[in-house]
Amino acid sequence: MGTTIKEEMAAIDTKNRSWWDSLTDEERKGLSPWVLMRYVSSVKSGIKDFEEHYLEMTNELVNTHFNTLRHHPQLQFQLMQALGLGKTQFHQWIAPGKRGTENRVFKFFADMYPGMNDEEIEILMSQYTEEEIVDLLEETGMKKKDIKKLLK
Repeated sequence: MGTTIKEEMAAIDTKNRSWWDSLTDEERKGLSPWVLMRYVSSVKSGIKDFEEHYLEMTNELVNTHFNTLRHHPQLQFQLMQALGLGKTQFHQWIAPGKRGTENRVFKFFADMYPGMNDEEIEILMSQYTEEEIVDLLEETGMKKKDIKKLLK
Protein backbone atom coordinates (compact mmCIF):
# COMPACT_ATOMS: atom_id res chain seq x y z
CA MET A 1 0.00 0.00 0.00
CA GLY A 2 2.74 2.50 0.82
CA THR A 3 2.89 5.58 2.96
CA THR A 4 1.43 9.02 2.40
CA ILE A 5 3.41 12.23 2.16
CA LYS A 6 1.57 13.42 5.26
CA GLU A 7 2.87 10.43 7.26
CA GLU A 8 6.36 10.91 5.89
CA MET A 9 6.44 14.61 6.75
CA ALA A 10 5.05 13.93 10.25
CA ALA A 11 7.86 11.40 10.85
CA ILE A 12 10.38 14.03 9.77
CA ASP A 13 8.86 16.96 11.69
CA THR A 14 8.47 15.02 14.93
CA LYS A 15 11.80 13.20 14.55
CA ASN A 16 10.10 9.83 14.92
CA ARG A 17 13.25 7.68 14.94
CA SER A 18 11.36 4.36 14.92
CA TRP A 19 9.31 5.23 11.82
CA TRP A 20 11.89 4.06 9.27
CA ASP A 21 12.25 0.68 11.02
CA SER A 22 8.46 0.24 11.01
CA LEU A 23 8.39 0.28 7.18
CA THR A 24 8.39 -2.82 5.03
CA ASP A 25 11.07 -3.21 2.36
CA GLU A 26 8.42 -2.42 -0.25
CA GLU A 27 7.43 0.80 1.55
CA ARG A 28 11.07 1.86 1.81
CA LYS A 29 11.54 1.30 -1.91
CA GLY A 30 8.50 3.50 -2.52
CA LEU A 31 10.07 6.48 -0.75
CA SER A 32 11.77 9.09 -2.88
CA PRO A 33 14.31 11.12 -0.90
CA TRP A 34 14.34 13.75 -3.66
CA VAL A 35 10.56 14.24 -3.40
CA LEU A 36 10.78 14.31 0.40
CA MET A 37 13.51 16.95 0.20
CA ARG A 38 11.31 19.12 -2.05
CA TYR A 39 8.46 18.91 0.46
CA VAL A 40 10.54 19.31 3.63
CA SER A 41 12.21 22.49 2.37
CA SER A 42 8.91 24.36 2.13
CA VAL A 43 6.86 25.08 5.24
CA LYS A 44 3.80 27.31 5.43
CA SER A 45 3.45 28.07 9.12
CA GLY A 46 2.96 31.82 9.32
CA ILE A 47 6.16 31.97 11.37
CA LYS A 48 8.96 33.24 9.11
CA ASP A 49 11.67 31.76 11.36
CA PHE A 50 10.21 28.25 10.90
CA GLU A 51 9.91 28.71 7.15
CA GLU A 52 13.48 29.99 6.88
CA HIS A 53 14.76 27.20 9.16
CA TYR A 54 13.36 24.44 6.95
CA LEU A 55 14.56 26.08 3.73
CA GLU A 56 18.07 26.94 4.90
CA MET A 57 18.71 23.77 6.87
CA THR A 58 17.41 21.54 4.06
CA ASN A 59 19.95 23.14 1.80
CA GLU A 60 22.72 22.95 4.40
CA LEU A 61 22.16 19.41 5.74
CA VAL A 62 20.32 17.50 3.04
CA ASN A 63 20.98 19.07 -0.34
CA THR A 64 24.71 19.67 0.01
CA HIS A 65 25.81 16.05 -0.58
CA PHE A 66 22.49 14.67 -1.77
CA ASN A 67 23.83 12.86 -4.84
CA THR A 68 26.82 11.47 -2.93
CA LEU A 69 24.38 9.84 -0.48
CA ARG A 70 21.91 8.61 -3.11
CA HIS A 71 22.60 4.96 -2.23
CA HIS A 72 21.80 5.60 1.45
CA PRO A 73 18.12 6.58 1.62
CA GLN A 74 17.87 5.89 5.35
CA LEU A 75 20.70 8.33 6.04
CA GLN A 76 19.08 10.91 3.77
CA PHE A 77 15.83 10.46 5.68
CA GLN A 78 17.63 10.83 9.03
CA LEU A 79 19.27 14.04 7.81
CA MET A 80 15.80 15.37 7.01
CA GLN A 81 14.66 14.38 10.50
CA ALA A 82 17.46 16.53 11.93
CA LEU A 83 15.47 19.52 10.59
CA GLY A 84 12.30 18.64 12.51
CA LEU A 85 11.14 21.07 15.15
CA GLY A 86 9.11 18.50 17.08
CA LYS A 87 5.71 19.57 15.75
CA THR A 88 4.00 18.63 12.51
CA GLN A 89 4.14 21.44 9.92
CA PHE A 90 2.31 22.02 6.64
CA HIS A 91 4.74 21.28 3.80
CA GLN A 92 3.80 22.62 0.40
CA TRP A 93 5.08 21.03 -2.81
CA ILE A 94 7.51 23.22 -4.69
CA ALA A 95 7.70 22.20 -8.33
CA PRO A 96 11.22 22.03 -9.72
CA GLY A 97 12.31 25.05 -11.69
CA LYS A 98 13.11 25.20 -15.34
CA ARG A 99 16.62 26.37 -16.18
CA GLY A 100 16.84 29.55 -18.16
CA THR A 101 13.40 30.77 -17.22
CA GLU A 102 12.60 34.26 -18.51
CA ASN A 103 10.74 35.28 -15.37
CA ARG A 104 12.07 38.75 -14.55
CA VAL A 105 11.44 38.47 -10.81
CA PHE A 106 13.30 35.16 -10.83
CA LYS A 107 16.22 36.87 -12.60
CA PHE A 108 16.15 39.65 -10.01
CA PHE A 109 16.38 37.12 -7.15
CA ALA A 110 19.08 35.18 -9.02
CA ASP A 111 21.13 38.36 -9.30
CA MET A 112 20.57 39.13 -5.60
CA TYR A 113 21.59 35.63 -4.52
CA PRO A 114 24.22 34.44 -7.01
CA GLY A 115 25.25 31.51 -4.80
CA MET A 116 21.82 29.87 -5.02
CA ASN A 117 20.73 27.45 -7.73
CA ASP A 118 17.41 27.77 -9.60
CA GLU A 119 15.51 25.45 -7.25
CA GLU A 120 16.70 27.32 -4.15
CA ILE A 121 15.67 30.64 -5.69
CA GLU A 122 12.20 29.30 -6.52
CA ILE A 123 11.81 28.02 -2.96
CA LEU A 124 12.93 31.38 -1.59
CA MET A 125 10.53 33.23 -3.90
CA SER A 126 7.66 31.00 -2.79
CA GLN A 127 8.12 32.32 0.75
CA TYR A 128 7.13 35.85 -0.34
CA THR A 129 3.76 37.29 -1.27
CA GLU A 130 3.63 39.62 -4.27
CA GLU A 131 3.22 42.54 -1.86
CA GLU A 132 6.37 41.50 0.03
CA ILE A 133 8.27 41.24 -3.26
CA VAL A 134 7.16 44.79 -4.16
CA ASP A 135 8.34 46.00 -0.73
CA LEU A 136 11.68 44.25 -1.20
CA LEU A 137 12.15 45.78 -4.63
CA GLU A 138 11.30 49.23 -3.27
CA GLU A 139 13.84 48.75 -0.48
CA THR A 140 16.54 48.15 -3.11
CA GLY A 141 15.78 51.60 -4.54
CA MET A 142 13.85 50.42 -7.58
CA LYS A 143 11.28 52.90 -8.91
CA LYS A 144 7.57 52.00 -8.88
CA LYS A 145 7.31 52.15 -12.69
CA ASP A 146 10.26 49.72 -13.00
CA ILE A 147 8.67 47.39 -10.43
CA LYS A 148 5.44 47.34 -12.47
CA LYS A 149 7.41 46.40 -15.60
CA LEU A 150 9.25 43.70 -13.69
CA LEU A 151 6.02 42.15 -12.37
CA LYS A 152 4.22 42.06 -15.76
